[in-house]
Amino acid sequence: MLPPTVIRRCPSADNDFQPLSEYQAQTPDTFFDGKPVLYFHDENVKAWVSAEQREDLFFFSKDEEGNSGTLSPSPPESYALENNGGTHLREEKVEAFVASNKLTLFSHKSGTGIEIPYPAITLHAIKNFSHAEKPEDASFKFIGVYMQIEFTNSSDDDDESFDPIELTLIPYKAEQSSTETPVVDPLNSEKATALFNQISACSNLHPDPHGEEDEEDDGGDFDRIVFESNAEGEAVEGLPGVIRGDLNGGLPPPMPGSSGWITADNVNDFFDADGNWIGGEGASGELGDGAGRVRGRDEVEQDGPNGQENGDDVDSKRPRTE
Repeated sequence: MLPPTVIRRCPSADNDFQPLSEYQAQTPDTFFDGKPVLYFHDENVKAWVSAEQREDLFFFSKDEEGNSGTLSPSPPESYALENNGGTHLREEKVEAFVASNKLTLFSHKSGTGIEIPYPAITLHAIKNFSHAEKPEDASFKFIGVYMQIEFTNSSDDDDESFDPIELTLIPYKAEQSSTETPVVDPLNSEKATALFNQISACSNLHPDPHGEEDEEDDGGDFDRIVFESNAEGEAVEGLPGVIRGDLNGGLPPPMPGSSGWITADNVNDFFDADGNWIGGEGASGELGDGAGRVRGRDEVEQDGPNGQENGDDVDSKRPRTE
């Protein structure tokens, strides 16, 4: 998978991107230059990850000395988590940019962010949350975008031993009164759904490069097909007698009799000086009975001159007279 890019400056939604609405309203001069298109932007998103994986995302702040709970999930969303409100998780408030080129998450607290290539996001889905003790309380229900991310890790020789980073992004309400009970953002569902949909849209712009390589290894070229049981070549699975052509664009192996006419100009390629069949470059397969054998005049006219039959019962032909 592709590695992330660590950044120290937060992008500007106004200056570093082209709004999606503006992009869709006009025909661009080129699809290869210009600013990335901004599909989604939210300044208030909570990022949750396990304590063991937070350093792999680079933008998480460090725990205050002697207090490992300073980065634990905060209410009201933390009420949906077990283990004492998710003490096994770490939370960082980030500004999220879903752009056509990369997914960018930036923490103003740590002054660090990352740009995540979309092929590195191997899975993303909507995740539903509810109050751990009051699961039917609609006021505490919300959703987030759950993702599994895989970055290149040169220290792991065995890909199967590498666990993906499990990250959850939750749009939240920034203005919370310290004297009131924190409430879930009323726009959480709308924002989280938009976040998920736009990550999906941008991911579709970046097909998995490993999938393309697999197609090439598997013979991604279209099958050039010839129906011939004894022709040499790689068979097409499920189609008996069907073989593939040359992957470089050449024709399939020739079939018997497909090599063209034998003429005076190429007869030496097919017969030796004694008239014996020797085949030739481009010919393939076994010839039928009698093919390639020269028949003598005695054999042809063994029943009589010009192939006429001999015998007493044979009607003799009268010579032509004027």
